[in-house]
Amino acid sequence: MEMASVAEERGASPEQLAIIEDGEISFDEYQVAVTRTVDCLRSADIDVIGTGVSSPRGFPEIRYSYSTSSPGRTEAETDAIAQECIMSNSLFVESLYQESPVAQEARELYFEPYRDSVVACLRDNGVEVDDDVARVVAERLIGELMMETGVSCLSGYSPGG
Repeated sequence: MEMASVAEERGASPEQLAIIEDGEISFDEYQVAVTRTVDCLRSADIDVIGTGVSSPRGFPEIRYSYSTSSPGRTEAETDAIAQECIMSNSLFVESLYQESPVAQEARELYFEPYRDSVVACLRDNGVEVDDDVARVVAERLIGELMMETGVSCLSGYSPGG
């Protein structure tokens, strides 16, 4: 099932569906969708924190979070409203944007300076890994090692930004 069909089934707005139809998401389209989510949250009296643009992974992203409470609601009710705002306005656009070829290429370039130290750390902790390990494989191995042993091989590299 293609993303547009899934998005429509899950309640994506017509505006979000229009953006994802062609499968390529520009930063401007992404920003418009995230702004709709933030506006939705704020109009529901849910505080939004940190809506600035930054490039922690080598490409521009809008990081935001929201309060777990809002006036007259339980945390569960607040979260349900927030999730609806995100689902309706930007979830699918955000996902496509972060997986776009431009974003992936930027993430590869961001990883490159850390490759040698990540590979050395993984090997020092018993993980078999090639020198030219793909970023996504290295990130998976880092996560597995951390879950199994508590050892972090991030060495300054932050896959999540």
